Amino acid sequence: MNGPKTVSASRELFKRVLNDSSIHAMAVLDNYNREFMGHVFIERDDIKAELGFIFDKLYWKQGLASEALKAFFPKACERLGLMRVVASAEVENLSAIKILQALGFENKGENEEYFAPSYDFEWIRPSDAVAS
Repeated sequence: MNGPKTVSASRELFKRVLNDSSIHAMAVLDNYNREFMGHVFIERDDIKAELGFIFDKLYWKQGLASEALKAFFPKACERLGLMRVVASAEVENLSAIKILQALGFENKGENEEYFAPSYDFEWIRPSDAVAS
């Protein structure tokens, strides 16, 4: 998912996310001033679950998305009972690609999305992580 490019567009998307029962989301706020820094989410439909994360440019390259996703993603997958999750990242967004790989996503190849060329990623729950 290649998302909005402005803070106001990201905020509007998050407002929509809050009212959509198919989306499990978490806002990321600055601990000191409570400013909205971004959000992470999993959107589910009948076909797939998709991970997304959007942060204000002011907070890029500080490890904040990685930190938020390390806390959010495993718990969300467990809570939602997800066995497979997809994601995408623009080809030039090396930080997002590294974050997805660190979470255990596998690069499944390139596609031409509406906004820019991107890579598709897939995460499959390890079989030893499934409760018996």
